[in-house]
Formats: sequence, structure tokens, C-alpha cells
Amino acid sequence: MWESYGLENEDILWTCIAFNGGIAGQQAAPCGAVSAATVCLGLQHRWPLADKQRVKQERQNAREDALELVASFQEKFGAITCRDLIGMDFSKPDVYRRFLEAGIWKDKCLKYVQFVVEKLYELDEKRRVVPAPQKVVIYTTPGCRYCEAAKKDLEERGVFYEEISTEGNARALEDVMRLSGGSGIVPVLISGNNVKVGFGGG
Repeated sequence: MWESYGLENEDILWTCIAFNGGIAGQQAAPCGAVSAATVCLGLQHRWPLADKQRVKQERQNAREDALELVASFQEKFGAITCRDLIGMDFSKPDVYRRFLEAGIWKDKCLKYVQFVVEKLYELDEKRRVVPAPQKVVIYTTPGCRYCEAAKKDLEERGVFYEEISTEGNARALEDVMRLSGGSGIVPVLISGNNVKVGFGGG
């Protein structure tokens, strides 16, 4: 995944080096494959912090993808912690050595790694094929606090919108009257074939 994401910086490979046996053999921690995969998701969704609106969206995307990954892993293997998955207690003398020598890691751990890698590719592909969000058209009137609240909500959710003010715009006022059933209530938000009149009490 490091290569697939074009990260190139070898230092990033070391960020997950202690994710073996949970975290450094502390098996109450999640499987190292799961932990490393969530790190990959964070890196995949990284975005310059100056773009606050996009950063907020990418943080949400990363959390959603991580939730799906962990849930699917648990459904597949019945657990996410190292101890529950392996069924051996590395804190006991010689257990970890026997784990390595018997090749149990090949039968179990490699399956976990393969699963999360395939899931990462699946999540990546799903994000690529998600259609671009449809633009919202919002009719507003100057000084309308509900209009401002609606625009703020759209911006916080990363929704693209086109604002049409009724001020000095007879055509826009006609549209508002038609779309609102003659009430003249603003804002009026249009997304595709969906029309919403008012916002937060307006």
C-alpha cells in the first residue's frame, strides 16, 4: 500500500514497525494488520490543512473507511485483538518462540494482512467510483439568517452550491414564489429533482 499510494518516503514504513503481536507483543491491542491499515487510511486521505473544508471531509472519509475496515475484519475473523485471533498468550515463557517456529504466523497472520490489503484496495476503488456531489442551487434574500445558516451548513458538509439572490432579481423572486407554493419562504434549496423550502425554522 505504501507503494500504491505513492508515498515514497521510507520513514513512513517505520511508523507501523511495532505493530506486531498487537503492539510490541501486547496482545490486548488490535491486530497489527488492522492498526497499520488504519494508518494507511489516514495517509490516503491526507490533505493540506489550509483547505479546512476539504480537510473536514477527508477526516470524515477516513473515519468511515476505518469503521468499515474494522467491522468487516471482525465479521470475517470473529475478533480484532491479537490474543483473541491467535489464541496464544505471548506473555508466557516460550509461547512466542513456539508461535514462530511452528509457522502459526503463516497460517493466521498472513491471512489477516492479505485481508486488510484487499480491503484497502476495495475502499480505495469505492471512493474513486463515487460520483461527484451534485451542486445545490440555493435561493436567498439579503439579511435572511436562515439563508446564512443554510449556506454555512452546506459549506461545513463540503457541498458545492450556487447562490441566487432575489434582491433586484424579478426572475429569481418568481422562481421562489413558484417553488415555495406561493409562500415566498427562503431559502429554497434545489438538488437535482429535490426541492427544500426553508431551513432551521425559516
